Amino acid sequence: MRIHRVLTGLVLLTSTLLTAPPAAAAPSRTATVHEGSGDDVFRVKTTKDRGIMKITHTGEQNFAVWSLKPGGDKNDLHVNRIGDYSGTVVYNLYGWHKTSAFEVNADGDWKIEIKPITSAPLWKTATVRLSGDRVLKLPAPTKGLRTMRYRHAGDANFVVYAFPGTGNPSLLVNKIGKVSGKVAIPAGTRYVSVSANGAWYLVRK
Repeated sequence: MRIHRVLTGLVLLTSTLLTAPPAAAAPSRTATVHEGSGDDVFRVKTTKDRGIMKITHTGEQNFAVWSLKPGGDKNDLHVNRIGDYSGTVVYNLYGWHKTSAFEVNADGDWKIEIKPITSAPLWKTATVRLSGDRVLKLPAPTKGLRTMRYRHAGDANFVVYAFPGTGNPSLLVNKIGKVSGKVAIPAGTRYVSVSANGAWYLVRK
């Protein structure tokens, strides 16, 4: 009788293990690094998740980085600069974007570190002073009426986007050259991206 009970228990346990659904895989939070020199295309696991790329390039000519759709068509142009470059940009800006690869056009050495957007540096204090392309994470999603004052000292495009935790971004600023002003920040904003070729500061209230 004891042997029969043990065997019955083993059969039930085996049946449970075989029929139980596999645990859902947690989203990857690990950065992946891609390095090269000159023109190249590298594949990534196809994703619609929004992420950031920390990019560096050492060269003298045009440097461009595109994200590519699963079919190979170009998705977004993320960087288009001349010479050396160092900055952080967002990919999969909109919900309908899907990325399967990245195309790099360069004349020198480059490095691209791909991370989830949740790993963006924290915008801790009201005022932040930086330069170039950056992505920042607010301590918490904004609530109610909030504003942002900005100033840019460069001579090219100055573009600022506000991103909610999920959903499509809002374009806050799109100017050229030395500019300053004040804009409203949409409720629910969790991340801010800045595209610039000079020094800038943002003040949120």
